[in-house]
Amino acid sequence: MADYSLNISITGTERTTIRREVFQYWLDEKPGSLLERNRYRYSAEILSDKSEIFLERPARLNKGADFVINCTNYLRFKTNHNPKPPKHKDLLSEITAIAKKSQSHKAELLSALEKIWQCKPSATVVQELSILENNLQAERALLLAKWMFIEQDVTYWTESGRYRLFSRIKHEIDKII
Repeated sequence: MADYSLNISITGTERTTIRREVFQYWLDEKPGSLLERNRYRYSAEILSDKSEIFLERPARLNKGADFVINCTNYLRFKTNHNPKPPKHKDLLSEITAIAKKSQSHKAELLSALEKIWQCKPSATVVQELSILENNLQAERALLLAKWMFIEQDVTYWTESGRYRLFSRIKHEIDKII
C-alpha cells in the first residue's frame, strides 16, 4: 500500500468551480494495481491552534470520488477507541453550542455560515468575525461546514446536498431562543 500526503487548496467561489478543483486533485492521484492500493491524505485547513482539517481518500465505503473529513483535536471515538471523523450531527452540536451563548453569537454565526454556504473565501469569513473573533470552536465549525458542504456537492452534484445540510443547520439555529 502506498500512502501519499498532500495539501489541497480550493480558491473557487462557486460550487461548479470548487467541485472542478476538488476533482482535479482526485484526477492527479496515481492509479493502483492488482498489487498496490494508494491512499491519500490531503491537508485542507490549519486552524489557529495548529490543529488540522484533513481529507482521506478513498473513503471507507469507496464510492469513487468520495472522501472522509477529519479534524485533529476533534476526534470522536468508537467503543474500541478507534477515531471516527466528525458527522453532520457533531457539526450541528458545535454550532448550537455557540449559538446558545447569546443572540449576537447566534446572528454572527448564522451570517458567517451563510457566507461559507455561498462559497465566500473561508479565510475572509473567519477574519471578519467580531464577536466570535479568536473563537476556536467557531473557526472549526465554519471550516468543517465548508468541507462538509463541498463533500455534499461532490456526492450530490446534480442536486444540492449543500442546500440540504445548510437547511438543517438553519433549522437547528432557528430553534434556539
